[in-house]
Amino acid sequence: MYKKIFVTAFLLCWKIYFPQTICKLYFHHSNSVIPLSSIDISFEPIKNNKKGKVRVIVKKSRDDKYIYRISREKFSEIFNACLKIKSDTIAVKYTLIDASSSDILLIDSFGIKKKYNTDGLNKRSQNNEQQNNFWYSTTLIMKAAKLKMEDLIDY
Repeated sequence: MYKKIFVTAFLLCWKIYFPQTICKLYFHHSNSVIPLSSIDISFEPIKNNKKGKVRVIVKKSRDDKYIYRISREKFSEIFNACLKIKSDTIAVKYTLIDASSSDILLIDSFGIKKKYNTDGLNKRSQNNEQQNNFWYSTTLIMKAAKLKMEDLIDY
């Protein structure tokens, strides 16, 4: 009798002190010169999910929208790559007239938000010391969303 009460109390305390980590990631890319050229990708946890999958919602322009799932390990790789970005706003080395902008918004399990943005992300960004972490994170996000880097306007 006491064993059952102890086990039940232990499990309840475990759930309270060690909840499932819920993290969200939002990616937005747009170009103000080209109307309706935005790409929105969101990674959200699935409630009551025993397999540990993460829902990926991709909105390309206005009409194209699709939803599917990726593994928690793949999402953790993307989330950790985004955490390696050093600064909030990344300067553009090569100035472009009205270049496209990309934003990454991270929300951790405590509700703390961290936003990163850059303008003019292109192929040269992978060799730039300030932009390479943002570029790498963007490539992981695009692969997880089953899109190509060429879908980004300035790439």
